[in-house]
Amino acid sequence: MSTILIVDDDKTIRVLLAQLVNKLGHHCIAASDGQRAIEVLEDNPAVDVIITDMQMPRMHGDALVKFLREHEHHAKTPIIMVSGFVQAHEVKDLLANGVDRFVPKPVDTKQLSIYISDMIEQAHKSAA
Repeated sequence: MSTILIVDDDKTIRVLLAQLVNKLGHHCIAASDGQRAIEVLEDNPAVDVIITDMQMPRMHGDALVKFLREHEHHAKTPIIMVSGFVQAHEVKDLLANGVDRFVPKPVDTKQLSIYISDMIEQAHKSAA
């Protein structure tokens, strides 16, 4: 079982994504914004995948990604960005700056499930 951090300011989205993660057989922890996510990661350093929204109060998803990529412990943690407010050129920039996958809102749960499974599988292969 892997641990997945969900970061979204919308409680309904957090609950729906947590249900998906649990259905896939993984443990879920959540944060309501990027700043809170950093605090959660301090208490839960063994996160296998991070799913984050883009637009949130206190710290947007792109700032969270930048912070994580600059810190050794989470520099390689897979990150999936979800958002309904990102233009195509911004997706390209996000992917170039450390986001591993982008999923537009409304979230295609089947596609997100595939991304999560693939990232966890790759992490286990790298660790072996």
